[in-house]
Amino acid sequence: MRSRSLHPRSLRLSAWLPLAFLIAFCGATLAGCVSAPETILDIQTLPQNTTSYLDPSSSGRELATEERRQSLEAEYKARFLAPWHRERPEHEKSEMEREIRKFRDEPGYGENKRKHDPAWLDGLLSNAALESYPNALKRAITVADSDLRILPTSRPHFSALDKAGSDYPFDNIQNSLAPANTPILVTHVSRDKSRIFVESHTGCGWIPAENAAWIDSAVVDAWERLPHVSLVRDDVPVMSENGMYLFKAFMGSHFPLVGESADAFRVLVATADENRNARIVHALVPKNSSILRPMKLTPAAIAAAADQLISRPYGWGGLYRNRDCSAMLQDLFAPFGLWLPRQSSAQAQEGGRFISLAGISPSEKERLIVRDGVPYFTLLSAKGHIMLYIGCREGRPLVFHNFWGIRTINLWGKEGRHVVGHAAVTTLHPGSELTDRDASGDLLLRIVGMTRLGQR
Repeated sequence: MRSRSLHPRSLRLSAWLPLAFLIAFCGATLAGCVSAPETILDIQTLPQNTTSYLDPSSSGRELATEERRQSLEAEYKARFLAPWHRERPEHEKSEMEREIRKFRDEPGYGENKRKHDPAWLDGLLSNAALESYPNALKRAITVADSDLRILPTSRPHFSALDKAGSDYPFDNIQNSLAPANTPILVTHVSRDKSRIFVESHTGCGWIPAENAAWIDSAVVDAWERLPHVSLVRDDVPVMSENGMYLFKAFMGSHFPLVGESADAFRVLVATADENRNARIVHALVPKNSSILRPMKLTPAAIAAAADQLISRPYGWGGLYRNRDCSAMLQDLFAPFGLWLPRQSSAQAQEGGRFISLAGISPSEKERLIVRDGVPYFTLLSAKGHIMLYIGCREGRPLVFHNFWGIRTINLWGKEGRHVVGHAAVTTLHPGSELTDRDASGDLLLRIVGMTRLGQR
């Protein structure tokens, strides 16, 4: 008996069925089949310099009177130097123990993507010697850029692997960064004396002991009494008067002024001697990279400073000497004598007059931002993120911010990030062209308030 063969038409149909299913499946989201462009459309199409959005009629208008600017500068200086005037630690032993308990409950993963051995944490806790906290109370100054760490280690702790917001670069041990020549109060010394716990105006944490030098009242007096020079660019080499390289400084760094030449300011900087006492030397910073504080507060001046930060890499908590959203704004406004707290939520509440935008429609939020926001002098805040409003294009608000990426979600419901990883000018809908974009992450939806800087 002859075997039955398939009908030719049936054969063609059966061959096409898997492909048809695949096309239909991918139709739900193109990202399932085609990779998204590396650069989001906002960054491709919007001029990536904030000066492009200045209004010529108001770009030179001063946003604060001379009296107000001097008042802001005095407040900034007082906050910057506050650690040198504390008679006791700001942070209690119970706070430190509470932070550490989080790591006991969640060992996390290290830089090798392996789960941390509980013995690793036990060793760190033993070295922290918290049973004797605080065992020091001594004024000092950083002599190198110093990561402020929650535990006495430079090794990372990630909550999860391959999970957006919980893996690289979000190291849970990183708190902030204290640049070279930051006033600090040393409140505790580790058991092996290799690490010290310090408080600064940017936060607190463990730093290597060799990164600090002890100071005396003469240093405090000089830093308080003298006017300061602030950097308005990144990666500026600070050189001694005899041409020796000391360290590299960044926008927001500032030093006491003692003189000047045609092309440089002569400033005081601290280095450490063999006994780890501060040795104050004269150094030079070029005038094309620095200004005498406080700089005049105008939209044009703020935009010019912001343009020095465009495309600078994102750095969670200051990792790798880079900035996250709040650190960028803190450094941006430092040359103007406008002090901002380190955390985004605190910047929104304490940076000026906060106006709540919670509980209203996106269109109403947008209308209020355009109506009441002062370009280059208004912050827009969302949970975990903060941005500088720089005005409108075609009636839509634009912001300057440093951010890690755009929230995404794939066909199986797994969350991810389309990584941007640097400072940029965007709309309030960055990445809207991405087919796997998670709409719940839209910036306009997430905004809960705006802050008019320098106002109360």
